[in-house]
Amino acid sequence: MSMLTMNGQLLNIYVSPKGQNKAGEDYGGDDKIQLLGDVPLPNGETRKEMFTLKAHNVSDFKNLVGKEISVPVGAIANGKAVTFFIPKGSLPSVQSSTPSRRIENSL
Repeated sequence: MSMLTMNGQLLNIYVSPKGQNKAGEDYGGDDKIQLLGDVPLPNGETRKEMFTLKAHNVSDFKNLVGKEISVPVGAIANGKAVTFFIPKGSLPSVQSSTPSRRIENSL
């Protein structure tokens, strides 16, 4: 069980490009997901930010594109930057939508 959860709209799934660095080592070819979420600001407002995460099993996400999801994440701090990752075996869940409120006028 993860202590951190990332919530947002699943915008995209893609495979990162493959290549070789100058030392001849292969890189890329990883399945990635992109989530659009709200980041709270100190003044109480929010801003939208897109997060790209490596997905170990992209088939868990294929039917969720366009939906609000929640996925467990881990975090690694590297200087001032924080990198988020999906722990192996973690599964996304669809966020339940808020029931719509109907306003009716009766005369």
